[in-house]
Amino acid sequence: MPRIPVLVAATVAAVLQLAPATAADGASRVAASDGARAETRAETPEIRIGPPASGRTVSIADIERLPMHEVPGGLSMDREGTHFRGPLLADVLALIGADGEDAVTLRGADGYGARIPREDWERWPLVLATRVDGAPLGVRARGPARLLYPVHLHPELDDRIYIDRSVWLIAEIEW
Repeated sequence: MPRIPVLVAATVAAVLQLAPATAADGASRVAASDGARAETRAETPEIRIGPPASGRTVSIADIERLPMHEVPGGLSMDREGTHFRGPLLADVLALIGADGEDAVTLRGADGYGARIPREDWERWPLVLATRVDGAPLGVRARGPARLLYPVHLHPELDDRIYIDRSVWLIAEIEW
């Protein structure tokens, strides 16, 4: 019997044990130097904000101090019954000092970006979701933040133009 499958399985298992936990679960493993068991600590995801030359960031924790709103998941990639929570984009823009801008660009960690005009956040309650079903929005759920248009309240938003503006994996908000 060949030993290669056993060797591959053992190697994969060893790598998975040594690898840090993924951002999808919002935690990382920290080995204690005194030999005590490893503990889990929550990471503090951040979003870079401001003009492209700015080095400022805002934490998801700061964003979540704003009033939160719930939106049912409606995209084909979300499982049935999913609920997202987060503050209104308008409130986030006020927090970071961009509420006077004519538009902002949201850019995902994957490089995708969309320009969101002021008319959108003034007309509809756009939610910058940071949680799904009560848990922090991890990478697998396309976090740490996602922009959600309230299609459940405004069926006219079920249009390619707004779908293209629904950025996920948000890493930057520029103006």
